[in-house]
Amino acid sequence: MKTLEAQILTFNLDRVKQGLNSLGLNDMTLAQAPNVRQSGAVGPEVSAADFLPRIQVRVVVPDHIADRVEDIFRDAA
Repeated sequence: MKTLEAQILTFNLDRVKQGLNSLGLNDMTLAQAPNVRQSGAVGPEVSAADFLPRIQVRVVVPDHIADRVEDIFRDAA
C-alpha cells in the first residue's frame, strides 16, 4: 500500500474523482492547499497560475495501481 498526495487545481477535482472511481477507489481525503502567496514565494518564478485555488488530495492505494493514480494526479496539477 502507498499513500499518494497531490495538490490539484480546484476545477480538476471532478476529473480526478472520476479517474479514481474508474480504478475502484472511492475514498480520499481533501484539504485546502496553500497557494504560493500564503507560502511566501516571491520572484520571477511565480506566475499567475500559482495563485489559482488548489485542493490537496490524499489517497491510500495498492502498489499495483499507484502508477496510474500518479498519472491522474499529474494530469490535474
